[in-house]
Amino acid sequence: MPDLSLILPVLNEENIITPVVEDIMKVLELINISFEIILVENESTDRTWEVINLLAEKDKRIVATRTKQGYGSAIIAGIKIARGDFICYMPSDGQIDSKILIPLWQEAKTGKADVVKIRRKNRESIIRLVRSKAFNLLTRFLYPIDVSDINGSPRIIKTDKLKQLELSFTDSFIDTEFAVKAHLLGWKFKEIAMTNLVRVGGKSTVGIHTIIEFLRNLWSLRLDIKFINWQEKYLN
Repeated sequence: MPDLSLILPVLNEENIITPVVEDIMKVLELINISFEIILVENESTDRTWEVINLLAEKDKRIVATRTKQGYGSAIIAGIKIARGDFICYMPSDGQIDSKILIPLWQEAKTGKADVVKIRRKNRESIIRLVRSKAFNLLTRFLYPIDVSDINGSPRIIKTDKLKQLELSFTDSFIDTEFAVKAHLLGWKFKEIAMTNLVRVGGKSTVGIHTIIEFLRNLWSLRLDIKFINWQEKYLN
């Protein structure tokens, strides 16, 4: 069993996924832990699937798999096959400074916090910054979540704990679902500040449809039958 399973959702990133993975592997090797990297392709329209398969063929620590489109779908698919003692998931667009994995891992292995994650100090545009702050404030208004950056990843958590959350949302709302359920379970979060790098490839999938989808999910979460059943299972 590896120490860490790192899950990367991959969508239309044929040109950047190889250097992104290579950079992550260098950092994980520096930490000197056993690991697997799970690359989850979710309905790309370019050669991404072919590229990540080549990566998996070259290194047995890399796993390539596929799922339906959606950031959450990729995370859920990765969790299902992860073998590590800890799980980490993060974007694969090159905006993450891989070196942040070092302090995240050092903090996670102490066991002082249930979830160790990043807090982004910047965004790629002022519009994204304002939108993110508005989403975080609205979410914390509706749900008493003690997390400053709900969507900030990478995040590291023990595998057995993560599976207790039974995450089910197939889009980016999965991070809000994560935060709400973790709060209800009384888990402690530790956030480490990180400066986003300039996006090196791919493109943001956040648009008006994403905003509408987020707001709909936010208001309907309390009535979601899977969420209700989860509460009955773990909170009663």
